[in-house]
Amino acid sequence: MYFNKKKKKTKNKISHSNIKSKCFSNLNFKKKLIWIKNTFKFLKVSIKSMKIIKKCIF
Repeated sequence: MYFNKKKKKTKNKISHSNIKSKCFSNLNFKKKLIWIKNTFKFLKVSIKSMKIIKKCIF
């Protein structure tokens, strides 16, 4: 189960001579083992949401 609503961002890489070329920034996702309804499940979670989960749990 992956709940990815985020997409990779496109940006321009600008050279010294001001030539612009497209490049993509990677998403900050990690696969984490989380306890859900008496079982462990692997979820692909963003780092921001991991911080929120840690605040709620501890």
